[in-house]
Amino acid sequence: MEALLYNWLKAFHVLAAVTWVGGNLVLQVVATRVIRSGNRPFAYELTRQYEFVGTRIFTPASLLVLGLGIWMVSIGPWNFGMLWVDLGLAMFAISFVSGAFYLGPRLKVLKETADRDGLDAPSVNQIIRKLFVVSRIELVLLVLIVFDMVLKPGA
Repeated sequence: MEALLYNWLKAFHVLAAVTWVGGNLVLQVVATRVIRSGNRPFAYELTRQYEFVGTRIFTPASLLVLGLGIWMVSIGPWNFGMLWVDLGLAMFAISFVSGAFYLGPRLKVLKETADRDGLDAPSVNQIIRKLFVVSRIELVLLVLIVFDMVLKPGA
């Protein structure tokens, strides 16, 4: 019975991870194309959509990944203290902190700056570019988490 539960947890864990990582990958491809187009209103609108998806899709998916992962470690053949488990938790923490304490607040600053200075202001463009650079770094971190989970270094 425990093996069946573990497999169901793993299936939903992977589905949530695919949603989180795959969604971020797609948004980065779109963001790169939009930034290169030079269309500032479209780039601004993309950041607004990114905020929507981030809070309503990526945050719940990431928390589901974390919760299911912890549950699987607690009932599976793994344990906390294993290198790959600790690396995954550490990278998750970095991702969570960057989203909660940098990306989220900077999106609010972007909206305030755009409302005050207009979408064509250089300050708006600068904030948008920095947001997408940080989100690309975050995507690299998410991909590293996937490799960590699959390869299980130290296991």
